[in-house]
Amino acid sequence: MMTTVQSRYKLLNATNLKQRPYLPWLVKGVLPAKGLAVIYGPSGSGKSFLSLDLAASIAEGKSWFGRRVNSAPVVYLALEGEDGIRQRTEAWVKHNGLPLPNGLQFILQSFKLSDEKDVDELAKVLPNGCVLIIDTLSKASSTSDENTSHDMGVLTDAAKRLQELTDGLVLLIHHTGKNESAGMRGHSSLSATIDASIQVSRQGSLRHWTFDKVKDGADGASEGFKLLEVELGIDADGD
Repeated sequence: MMTTVQSRYKLLNATNLKQRPYLPWLVKGVLPAKGLAVIYGPSGSGKSFLSLDLAASIAEGKSWFGRRVNSAPVVYLALEGEDGIRQRTEAWVKHNGLPLPNGLQFILQSFKLSDEKDVDELAKVLPNGCVLIIDTLSKASSTSDENTSHDMGVLTDAAKRLQELTDGLVLLIHHTGKNESAGMRGHSSLSATIDASIQVSRQGSLRHWTFDKVKDGADGASEGFKLLEVELGIDADGD
C-alpha cells in the first residue's frame, strides 16, 4: 500500500503570491513591523536622542519626519547613559508639550545578549509585537568580540531569538568604527543579517539620518535634524 508523504515545502504560483499580504511597515519605508534593525553612528552624533524620539512616535502612532507610523508598544533598554535617560525624557516632554505615551516603557537593569538566561528573562516581560530598542549593542555585548564572526553571530542569533519570541522588531543602537565611512563597527555579518539600518552623522550642529539599508524599500534618502538645549529647572547643586 502506497502512502503520500507530506512535505513542508509548498509550490506557489504567481496567483498564490499575489494573495499574500504586502510587507507590514512600522515606519513606512523605513522600518518593518518585524525583524532586526540598527541605528548607528559615531559618539555624539545624536543617535540615542533620535532613537528616543522615534520610540515616542511609534508608541503614540504619530508620524515621524512626515512618514506614516503604525503604533506598537515600545520597550527602551537604556544600557548606556542610564542616569541621563530621565533628563532626556523630561526634555522631550517639555519641548513637545506632551507626556510620553503610555505605550513607551523603559528598562534600566544590565543585560547581556550573549547570556541565554538574560534573553529568556527579558522576553518574559516584553509585550507581544513590541519594538525592543537596545541602547547600545556595545553595552549589551561587553564580554564579546564584535570583530569576530563567531561572537557577532552569537549576538545576532540572540537578537533574532528575542524578535521571534516577541513577534516584533528588535532595534539595536550601535557605533561606527574609527573609520566612519566604513559603516557599522564590528564584523560585517551584522550588516548582512539585519533588515534595515539608519546611519546618523553630524557636521557641526547639523545632523542627518540616512536610510542605509531598507529591505523592500528605497535606501539613500536623508533627513536633517538638530538637538536643542532644554532647561529643566534647578538641580541638587543649585545649577
